[in-house]
Amino acid sequence: MAKRQRRGWGHIRKLPSRRTPGRGRWQASYIGRDNQRHIAPHTFGDRVSAERWLAEERRLRDSEEWTTPAQRDAQRWTPGETLAEFGTRWIAERNVKPRTRALYESQFSGHIVPDLGDVPVRHLTAERVRGWYARLGSEHPRRNSQVYGLLHAIVGTAVKDGALATNPCQIERAMNTTRKREPTILLVPELAALADSDKMPEQYKPLVLLAAWCGLRWGEVIELRRRDVGAGCEVLTVARAVTHHGGCRIDTPKSGKARTVVVPPHIRAVVKHHLDAHVGPGDDDKLFTPARGGCHLNDKVFADSYYKPALKDIGREGVTIHMLRHFGGTMSARVGGTVAETMRRLGHSTVKASMAYQQAVDERDVEIAAALSRLAEGK
Repeated sequence: MAKRQRRGWGHIRKLPSRRTPGRGRWQASYIGRDNQRHIAPHTFGDRVSAERWLAEERRLRDSEEWTTPAQRDAQRWTPGETLAEFGTRWIAERNVKPRTRALYESQFSGHIVPDLGDVPVRHLTAERVRGWYARLGSEHPRRNSQVYGLLHAIVGTAVKDGALATNPCQIERAMNTTRKREPTILLVPELAALADSDKMPEQYKPLVLLAAWCGLRWGEVIELRRRDVGAGCEVLTVARAVTHHGGCRIDTPKSGKARTVVVPPHIRAVVKHHLDAHVGPGDDDKLFTPARGGCHLNDKVFADSYYKPALKDIGREGVTIHMLRHFGGTMSARVGGTVAETMRRLGHSTVKASMAYQQAVDERDVEIAAALSRLAEGK
């Protein structure tokens, strides 16, 4: 634990170093004229530098020139900085995946900068934000929710930096919009019929079953390799996902963590047959490869060539590939999986995200109603 150095005025302490014990940097702080503790906006390489900063702060504190260190630091580094400049820097400094960064850049430049980009950060008000949000319209509620959330996060950092006193993004429920279209969940027999359709090539039947019953994302299922399938096809290791924005990019799953998923016993034989008949012998050989060559199976090509024709064949159109993942979340909850268990199975990091993949189904509602009657009858 870092030791705080007691002094006549202000405090200096040496922070612990994770890499090199005993060689941490120094932090300085003091109580300002507002009776609040203020910490230096950066740490120091040695104690002397920290002492020098405190001495200058004490001189300012005793004069009429004093403002908080955070306010002065914001003014020093962002004099008149516009939202476009601040937001661009904010996105560049985020520790996020390339695909997420690209999404932020697209949303920021396409939906925030045109209206608010020229506004100095310190002049951004709740009234300006409300006007901007109203001009987004109501045709794309999910997009609006994401863009508003991005602005809220960017301006939240400006508040922490002292450039703004409060966050001007104060529109209630702007980040909690409802879906414009609820996902369609296939029934269990319909899913089996989809995989068995004559329009679905044999080598892609396990893809449909694994995506649905194991709740895999498209980028996860097409990056599966022989080494990811455990003995007896009982367990899948989901350690990677692929995106094709700006080239083929293989990374960790969206959550940033690998996970293991137990394969339901009723589809293990199908997976075993697929490994024997359609997958190369090497540990690095992909489970699913494009029929016409390429890095990975393309979702649009797969949907147009096989998935949509198979859906039409069983009389169920309008079910997207992504809705197979909703099937996995719904079925997991239906058989009694807790929220935590479903989160782990689908690779979610938040309860809100997991609940979005658990849909009520008519059959389950009938079962619940029957159980309530049995409860009322004392059975």
